[in-house]
Amino acid sequence: MTYEAGSAVADITHARDALGMLELAETDAESIDRLQALEELKAACAAAQARETAALQARRRQAEADRGVPAARRCNGLGAEVGLARGDSPARGARHLRVACALVEGLPNTMQALQSGGIHEEHAQIVVKETSWLAADHRRQVDALIADRLGTLGPRKLATAVQGYAQELDQLTAVEQRERAESERRVSMRPAPGGMAYLSALVPMQQAVGIYAGLRRDATNMVGTGETADPADPSGQPRTRDQIMADLLVQRLTGQATARAVPAEVHVVMTDEALFGDGDTPAWLIGQGPIPASTALQWIADPEAEMFLRRVFTRPKERQLVGLESRSRSFPPGLRRMVALRDDTCRTPYCDAAIQDIDHILAVKDGGTTSWSNAQGLCGACNQIKENTGWRHEATADQLTVTTPTGHRYTTNTAPIRTAKDPPDPGSRPDARPPENNPPPITLSSCAMMRNTIQYSIRVAA
Repeated sequence: MTYEAGSAVADITHARDALGMLELAETDAESIDRLQALEELKAACAAAQARETAALQARRRQAEADRGVPAARRCNGLGAEVGLARGDSPARGARHLRVACALVEGLPNTMQALQSGGIHEEHAQIVVKETSWLAADHRRQVDALIADRLGTLGPRKLATAVQGYAQELDQLTAVEQRERAESERRVSMRPAPGGMAYLSALVPMQQAVGIYAGLRRDATNMVGTGETADPADPSGQPRTRDQIMADLLVQRLTGQATARAVPAEVHVVMTDEALFGDGDTPAWLIGQGPIPASTALQWIADPEAEMFLRRVFTRPKERQLVGLESRSRSFPPGLRRMVALRDDTCRTPYCDAAIQDIDHILAVKDGGTTSWSNAQGLCGACNQIKENTGWRHEATADQLTVTTPTGHRYTTNTAPIRTAKDPPDPGSRPDARPPENNPPPITLSSCAMMRNTIQYSIRVAA
């Protein structure tokens, strides 16, 4: 079917709205049929997104070539545009772009299986990932070899099958690829529910197997000999094997007997009611998310911790931090800390990466000042993307709007400081004084820092 300009988007939007109004099935069998059909529709949508993404890159590359843009700079920032359009971070957007181009240009069988609903988007991503290091002709051979098994294998089995075919076709490059992969070893962390976190290490397979096997063996021996008591728990409750494995990992990485004794630096935001009274508003772990106020208080109460207090001010109504100014080109430490407390993570819409750079929204060379309203916390990638042709950041301390080369605009608002409750509106009480005689209380935020085992930065609203 041929669409006129703009009509395809209208049709897609209409189909989306129609699904939202779809009446529920009346029988179990029909519900199962619908679940299957909807899953196939999701896969077809992913295939359509891949085609559109690959076509977008081809047009952008050609247009920039016609303008004389050097080959190395063509399509810079396009992955971030794709991410914004899909409500994803720049890193995910770049991955979507790579997957789309690989599917359209070199994996016809995988693309057809996705388009027909025979596989999920996850399966297609696996095929792309496990063949990314192959030459184009070998990638097509793997795609042909795996075609009959697509739709019959789970993600893990599919990955190992593709790996086997790829290594068989090009053993020399497979060895080189493994050496390159080892150079990418790293450790990362992401928050988990309940005030916990996932600590992940990307290391060579033999090392990972050895680490896990050693922890499991020693934890099993401790369970077998009855050595399950937690030395940091006065109640003497026994630990499971998994708990012992986690504790052994902390002990061996840090040389400390318990996790509480590990030197660290952590920034936390909490209200004055929670810090000094009986308030239960959750505290906020900067860059990670909320934690129970009682947990933060337990950290503060650690007798081996050293605590420092700093105070910053927020506006009474919006609960936004009041800024600082500087005549220096570089942001001073106090202002950098304020911006990090305000933005929490990278300020770009949908990007949850840690802040690496305190950036001038309007560059100094263009007249930008080193000030609170002209500062934003960005990850390294977003700071570089911002400098590409056609990108524009317009911001205040309260809001950021990102404009991409296609003219699309994405806006994100600065989250207010968490408080137990807002001050009452003086005009809401019959006996209230006039507003000018009864101004709202000034909101005060204090930063408490703990060093040695944990370092805090706690904002307090008075």
